Parts: sequence; structure tokens; C-alpha cells
Amino acid sequence: MTASDLRDTVDNMLAEGYCLWNESRIQLPPVSERYIAADALVLVYGGPNIAELAAACQCFLYFRRLHGLVLDYPAWATLLGDYFFSQFSKNLIPLDSVSLTDAFSAYLKTDIQLSGGVDDYIAFIRRLPAVLG
Repeated sequence: MTASDLRDTVDNMLAEGYCLWNESRIQLPPVSERYIAADALVLVYGGPNIAELAAACQCFLYFRRLHGLVLDYPAWATLLGDYFFSQFSKNLIPLDSVSLTDAFSAYLKTDIQLSGGVDDYIAFIRRLPAVLG
């Protein structure tokens, strides 16, 4: 799958979430952020569920970012964050990997303590194919 194809596929998978986000008063993610997961994964992973992994990674980023906005947008940030968390979980199902779920859990625990930022998250995404074996 090409980078452009993966971007388009992930955009389609997350279209409903973007529509909901657009209805809120919260600014949509910039284009540079919308493709973080797809762009990171297309370079290191060619597995059959690359689109689901990219969508899960993108949703993970969004649910964390949105939950960080709860003080400014209590209802919308909570609901959208929960929506993207549900999509994160849904997209992990086809990958059927306990070690992948554990990797996200460990990252979340560590990142809450360190707040590594986008570059750290991209590095994490690039390490995920090793977790999948």
C-alpha cells in the first residue's frame, strides 16, 4: 500500500469521527497531524492490517489529545475522546495481539509520567511492528 493510499484509507475509516469533531467547537486536527500514524507506519510495516493499525494509532493520539481538552470543552472533549477510544479498540480487534495492547498500555503509563510529545509517539509507532512479530 502506498503512503497516499494508506492516508486515504485511514481518512475513510475515521470519517465519522471527523464529522462529529467538526460539529464541536474544537478545532479539527491540522493536516500535518491527521497522517502521523499512516506516515510513520508505511515506512516500517507492510502487514495485512496496516490500515487498522494506522487507524488505531491515530485514534489513540486523538483520544489522548481530546481528553486533555476537557477543562476547555467538557462535554465535547469527553464525548469525542471516548468515541476515538472506542474506535481505537475497534481497530485493534483485527490485529488480535495481546502484546500490541500491552505495548499501548505501557506507552500510556510511561507517557502520562513523561509527556513525551509527538516525536516520542511517532517513535513508539515505528516500534510497533516488532511487537507484532
